[in-house]
Amino acid sequence: MSAAPVKVLLVDDDEDDFLITRDLLSQIREQRHHLDWLNNYDDALAAVKKGEYDLCLLDYRLGERTGLELLRESQAVKSRLPIILLTGQGDQEIDLEAMRAGAADYLVKARLSADTLERAIRYAIERKRTQESLRHERDFVSRIMETSPSGIVVTDCEGKITFANPRADDVLQLSKHAAQTANVLNWRPADLDGAPLSGQESLLKNVLLSGEPALNLHHLIEFPGGQRAVLSNNATPLFNAEGRVDGMIVTVEEVTQRLALENQLRQSQKMDSLGQLAAGVAHDINNVLTIIQGHAGILLNGAPPDSAAAKSASQIVAASERAAGFIRHLLAFSRKQIYRTKILDLNSILHNLESLLPRMLGTHITLEIHCAPQLPHIAADTALVEQIVMNLAINARDAMPKGGKLTIETSAITFDAVSVRRHPEGRLGRFVCLTVADNGCGIEPALIRRIFEPFFTTKEVGKGTGLGLATVYAIVKQHHGWIEVQSEVGAGTTFKTYLPGSDQTFAAPATPVPQSENVRGGKETILLAEDESALLDLMQHALAQYQYNILTASSGSDALRIWDQHQGRIDLLLTDIIMPGGMTGRELAAELKKRKPDLKVILTSGFNAAMAGKDWSNGDTVFLPKPYLPDAAAKLIRNTLDTDSSS
Repeated sequence: MSAAPVKVLLVDDDEDDFLITRDLLSQIREQRHHLDWLNNYDDALAAVKKGEYDLCLLDYRLGERTGLELLRESQAVKSRLPIILLTGQGDQEIDLEAMRAGAADYLVKARLSADTLERAIRYAIERKRTQESLRHERDFVSRIMETSPSGIVVTDCEGKITFANPRADDVLQLSKHAAQTANVLNWRPADLDGAPLSGQESLLKNVLLSGEPALNLHHLIEFPGGQRAVLSNNATPLFNAEGRVDGMIVTVEEVTQRLALENQLRQSQKMDSLGQLAAGVAHDINNVLTIIQGHAGILLNGAPPDSAAAKSASQIVAASERAAGFIRHLLAFSRKQIYRTKILDLNSILHNLESLLPRMLGTHITLEIHCAPQLPHIAADTALVEQIVMNLAINARDAMPKGGKLTIETSAITFDAVSVRRHPEGRLGRFVCLTVADNGCGIEPALIRRIFEPFFTTKEVGKGTGLGLATVYAIVKQHHGWIEVQSEVGAGTTFKTYLPGSDQTFAAPATPVPQSENVRGGKETILLAEDESALLDLMQHALAQYQYNILTASSGSDALRIWDQHQGRIDLLLTDIIMPGGMTGRELAAELKKRKPDLKVILTSGFNAAMAGKDWSNGDTVFLPKPYLPDAAAKLIRNTLDTDSSS
C-alpha cells in the first residue's frame, strides 16, 4: 500500500505561482503530494487554524498583508503547522525575520526546483515531528515530576537547587526556608535512624567530585522553630557536552514519621522480649521472696522488739521487700502485672501527692502544679497512675542536681484528623494530658530514642536501675495511651503523657471504717494448694497459729483427692495459679466451685500468663499477689470468710 500523500497548502495571490508549484511537486517521485491553493489572507488563516494540512507554502506578498503577519498569527494556533516562506527575491533581512517568526524554512521562488522543494518540505515535516516528539516527552516528564510522591531536585555544580518538583518543594519548604534547604551540600548527614553524624562531610559533594551516583543517603534538616525532617536520598550526576559534571539529580523522601514508627516497633519488641524474660522468672522469685518474708516475719514476731534478732529480721524483711519491688517493676514495664481500673480524677491524684512530692524532690527544687478545671475522667489504676507521676518527678529531680523548677500540669485535648497527623501515636478522640516539665540538663538527641529502654540509664553505676521511665512507658501503654518527649540539652525536658478520657461518672472513694489491727483467726477448714514445698510448710505453720484447720496439697489432683477424703467439708481454698500435673489453680477452683458453689477462693501468684496484663477490677474472685507476709494472708483469709456470698 502506497503512503498517503502529503497535504500541502499554497497561500499565494498569483495563479501562475500555483501552477509552477503544482508542476514542481508532480516531478517528485519519492512521495506523492496533494496541493490546495488559497489566494487571500483571511481564508488562509482559517485553513491554517483548522490544522488539516501537513505543511504550508506561504508567499511573502499577500496583497495589503504579508506572509510574515500570517506566520506570526499562526504561532498562536495550538497545533502549529510547519510553514515555508516563499519570496520573489533573496533578502537576508526578510530571511532572518521569517526564521524569528517561526518559519520552518525560507525559499526564493526564482531558485526553486523539484529537488530543493522536496528537500525543504521533507525537512520541515520531519523537524515538526521531532519537535512534537520532544514536546510530548517534555510534557510526560513534567507530569511525572508534578505528580510524583517522591521529591526530585536538580542542582548545579555547586549544589544549589535549580529545579524542584512540588513534592520536594513541600518537604524542603523552599518557599519559606530556602536559607536552610536551597543548597543540598548544606544538609546535615545523618545515620539510618536520623541522628546527625558530627564531622561527616556531605556525601552529595562526593557525587559532584567523583561523578559516581550515591544511594540510600540520609540527611537531617532543622527548620526554624525546632521542626526537624529526616530525608532519605539517592543522587546521580549530570554531565555537560564535554563530559564534565555540572550538577546532579537528587531524590527527596521524608522518612521522619516512618523512622518514628520503626523506633516504636523496636521499642515494643524490646519490651516484649524482656517482658517474657521477666515473666519466666517472676513466679519462682516471688515464691522464694514469700518464703523469706514469711520466715523473717515469724522471727520478727517472736523476737523482743529491741533485740539484735529483731533488727536482723527487720533488715531481711526490708531487703526482700526491695527485691519484690524490683520484680513488680519488671512486671509493670512488661505489662504482665495485674491491675484494677476505676474511674479517676487525675487532678485529685495530683492533690493527694502534693504534700509528698516536695519532700521527695528536696528544697533545692521548686514545684508548681497546675490543674485544668473540669478535666475529663480517666479509667485507670490509682497506684499505677501515681507511679507515673512519681517516676517522672524522680527523673526530673535527678536532671536538676543543682536545683531548678518542676512543673506538673493537666489539660484536656481533643484530637481531630489534623492534629493526629502531628502526633505519631495519636488517634481520634478526647484525651487527658499530664505534662511534667523541668529546666534541668536535658537529654541529648541521640539518647532520646533509648530512654524508655529497660535498664538503660545515664546515671552512675548504683544510682539508677534504668526501670523508671521504662515502667512509665509500659503503664501508659497498658492504659491505651502514649507518651511524647521534648528535650534540649541545657534547657530541660518535657514529658507529655496522654490517657484516654472516660465518659463514666467519677465516684469519690468512701471513707474507710477504722478496724482493729489484730487479725482474728477461726475454726474453719482451709485447703492450701501450693507446689513450692517450703512455702506450703511456711503457710501451714503460720495459719495454724490462727487456730484454722489446715489441709495441704502439692498439686491439683492431690487437692481433689483431699477434697474427696473430707467429703467437701472445706470452707476456703487458697491456691497458687501455676500448678503441676496438668491442672492450674484456676481450673481447680472452678471444679471445686461446681461441687460447692459457696466455697470461698483465694488465688495467688507472682505471675500468671492467663491473668497478667488484665484488668482485675471486676468479678468475685479474690487475688493475693506474691510475695506476701503471713499476717497479710491471714487478714485476707479472715475478710474473705466473713464476706457474705450473697452480697
